[in-house]
Amino acid sequence: MGGQHGDASAPALEGGVLALVFRAGPLLCALPLNEVVETMRPLATRPLAGTAPHVLGLTVLRGEPAPVIDVTRLLTGADGRIDRYVAVRAGRGPVACATGPVLGVREIRVSPPEGPSPLIAGVGTVGADPLLLLRGFRAVPDAVWEAAGHAPEPVS
Repeated sequence: MGGQHGDASAPALEGGVLALVFRAGPLLCALPLNEVVETMRPLATRPLAGTAPHVLGLTVLRGEPAPVIDVTRLLTGADGRIDRYVAVRAGRGPVACATGPVLGVREIRVSPPEGPSPLIAGVGTVGADPLLLLRGFRAVPDAVWEAAGHAPEPVS
């Protein structure tokens, strides 16, 4: 699967959410389709010293510097195979999510997680596999955004 999803809306469907499903190490994960910009092969990534272990560094997405987040390491703490970058919209600019294989777009049904989570919006299943619906990508530290040339978000 490749190419842009542009501004294609991914409204909550009756009983489900339209989402891009992918592997992150041993986990099956999904992102709401309206947050996904495009999928691509992994791009050249420049490391950033002093960042969290899940921040692989910076890459360039359509001419704009973007942080790269290793989703497997973020969720499990372990290294995983990186097959694809999934570009998503985030608060201060695009983020490249380094993932395992992308499995496609599906309507998924999820329930809220047991407790509040900054990363998990919902939990469900695909067949016999548990699935995590990820919340809008906010796992990028301010220092990484600043290294990418993105100004701080205004304080409300």
